[in-house]
Amino acid sequence: MARQIGGSPEPRQITEAWAASVLPRREAGAHKWGVGGLVVVAGSPGYAGAAALCCAAAGRSGAGIVSAALPRSVTSIIVGLVPEITVVILPEGESASVATRAAEAIAERLERSTAMVIGPGLGSDEAAHALLAALFGGGKPRGGIGFGAPRKGGAEAVQSLVFRSGKPAVVDADALRWLAGQEQWWERVAPEQLVLTPHPGEMASLVDAEAGEITADAAKVASEAAARWGQTVVLKGAPTLVASPDGALSAVETPPALATAGSGDVLSGAIGAFLAQGLSPRDAASLAVYSGARAARRLSERYGTLGVVAGDLPRAIAEELGALEGARS
Repeated sequence: MARQIGGSPEPRQITEAWAASVLPRREAGAHKWGVGGLVVVAGSPGYAGAAALCCAAAGRSGAGIVSAALPRSVTSIIVGLVPEITVVILPEGESASVATRAAEAIAERLERSTAMVIGPGLGSDEAAHALLAALFGGGKPRGGIGFGAPRKGGAEAVQSLVFRSGKPAVVDADALRWLAGQEQWWERVAPEQLVLTPHPGEMASLVDAEAGEITADAAKVASEAAARWGQTVVLKGAPTLVASPDGALSAVETPPALATAGSGDVLSGAIGAFLAQGLSPRDAASLAVYSGARAARRLSERYGTLGVVAGDLPRAIAEELGALEGARS
């Protein structure tokens, strides 16, 4: 449990010993589906790389099989970048009926999988909005919600595909921005089902505040959001914070090399992989943040702070996980 100092919680620093203790183990004779199937709902014509980075990180973080739910127009690009993935080809179009068919295809693959990631590079057009409404239910826009009392009317009583699945999910990027426009979205998912990974700007939209207010007291904002929503929150920054609904708060000092496009997509893939392997949302998020920061430091020693790109991270994360395996043996 985090301690209180001047009204703000003090985060616990994540250590190598803790990370090694929660690292998933893979027994002899394991099968790819048995060690964690992950569905990644990501990518669009303008942001195909985000889906590729997310999927690559998931594979390098131990997911046994990664299924990318993609529009046909970007499938060949992403498979060319990450040939290990399997693909759920989604119908393309902006209508609710197309979105429903896409959600049904995702649900079918999710039945056999154990976790999902939603949002990296998904886009913000009408097709993406329709798909997110089909996944989360509702789609009713909100007014400002902040941390105040719920507004009258609330969320529509629609049970989402995400809720019905019972599977944990990482919500990032365009999916976060979509949620920020929905009234009381947290009522349409189960408690402690999601890991939300906003940067300060996305968090500002989610809680109806200014970005400066988020960075001024990030620990307090992350903790209050996790408690209000009943979900795990990863507030990216320096440090990056992991807040849980029960009040636990952890932190990792993140190196400046992570200030590069696509690093958030890599983080989402790693969290999704650890969820798929059975870690709790808090442990999955904390292990991913820790190993990602260590990987970035490793890369900085090789390329310098300025030379690291997100595509370097998945393999470096695998090297860090290998080192953790050695530390616990």
